[in-house]
Amino acid sequence: MADALTGRKPGYLAAIDNTPPLIFRFQINPDIATEKRSYKWDEVQDVGSWKLEGGGNLVGSVVAAGVAGLFPAMGIFSGMDDIKKYSAALVNTRPLQAKQGDPRTFALDFALDATLASVLDEGDHYGGSIEPDLFVLRSFVNPSTDLISFGKWLASGFSLDKKPTGDPPLCSLYYAGLSVTCVMTDLGIKVTSFKEDGKPQRAEVSVTLKEQTLSFSPIVEFFQRNVNIVKSYNRKGFGTDLAEIVPLFNLFT
Repeated sequence: MADALTGRKPGYLAAIDNTPPLIFRFQINPDIATEKRSYKWDEVQDVGSWKLEGGGNLVGSVVAAGVAGLFPAMGIFSGMDDIKKYSAALVNTRPLQAKQGDPRTFALDFALDATLASVLDEGDHYGGSIEPDLFVLRSFVNPSTDLISFGKWLASGFSLDKKPTGDPPLCSLYYAGLSVTCVMTDLGIKVTSFKEDGKPQRAEVSVTLKEQTLSFSPIVEFFQRNVNIVKSYNRKGFGTDLAEIVPLFNLFT
């Protein structure tokens, strides 16, 4: 395990604008990291009887079918739409229309071990403790109340109208090429080893994060995604890939 901690680039869960700032560093790389993204598509209800409109000759229909196969989301001319309606009628199934996406979800499983130290720990992880790590993680799923606000509430005799209000802080995930603003919806901590004094020595942690789209991270990722899509074209055999996916051409491959 010591070798696994040497020279690696760590990941973080952070809320730098919280009071006090929260900065959790993965002591050990996560065992599992999953990402899930869902998008809602509803059935189109106003397709009528799905009759072909506009007629058109056979050659025009064939050309429309070929173009529609190459560019399924485009309707360059009415013949393409006619072919698509015929397809839906053929299987007697209503087509789908995009509505909106669900928040992206991230699930991470990782361990904490007081007996291990990475290079950034310089040989010592909180004096042989994982308690600071656990308290930072717990702060992401509790309302954010700073000590000054709590002190004022205490001085008021815990008056209900003086009770500080605050949502749990946003949680920024920096790991595996990701930089995403999230909220932590679930935190699971399973202590698997204890010290002689009863304090936790090793723990297995699982967290679930949901992307907060009311942030800058979707804009940043939009550019990252498109730049890397273009990079993906610079792979060997890309010409063969095109031949396999272009309608009519792929009939001869």
